[in-house]
Amino acid sequence: MHTLVDPADDPAVDDAPRRGRILWALATCMATKGYRATTIADIAAAARVSKTVVYAHFRDKEHCLLELYSRANDNVLETVREAQESARAADLPWRDRLRAGIGAYLETLAAGPAVAWAALVEVQAAGRPALVLRRGMIDRYVDLLCQVATGLAEEHPDEVRPVGRDLLVAAVGGINELMLARVERGEAERLAEDIPVATEIVVGLLERRD
Repeated sequence: MHTLVDPADDPAVDDAPRRGRILWALATCMATKGYRATTIADIAAAARVSKTVVYAHFRDKEHCLLELYSRANDNVLETVREAQESARAADLPWRDRLRAGIGAYLETLAAGPAVAWAALVEVQAAGRPALVLRRGMIDRYVDLLCQVATGLAEEHPDEVRPVGRDLLVAAVGGINELMLARVERGEAERLAEDIPVATEIVVGLLERRD
């Protein structure tokens, strides 16, 4: 089971091992059949539990997807935040600090291709609640990038220019589109290959050229 969606460390979750299996089962089923075609029976079979157990944990398939997406993204964002803090503590050059955070983002998703597919593709087919959750998650990533960019501009005013949030939203959108294209080609496990391009998008935005 992939740690991206494993609730084992969540004290609020009863029967975390089976709940985690159900979440992972949904991700693997969606990677094969897509969200709309996946049924509760499919999820139960993949998780090796009964449908009754699935319903004991989740109201319906949408509820399961929302938790899958939320847990995965919470873990991705925490990994990115830790990578940024480690790079800052190591006093890496500012470009390398950006690469550390962006690299953590892509590498973490690359390690769970089924979850990457769910997070980048299937969430868009899951209705308005999923889209609202997706927007909130993107906003959180942009917020983190804003904090990093602001800090770098203050630390390196001769090299890094301050930029507005809208430009960073555009940068994140471009990176997500890059990732989506990779995942749609069935190459989610190769997402890390896009780290140099994704980093260059943000470096090019922040780098002072005057």
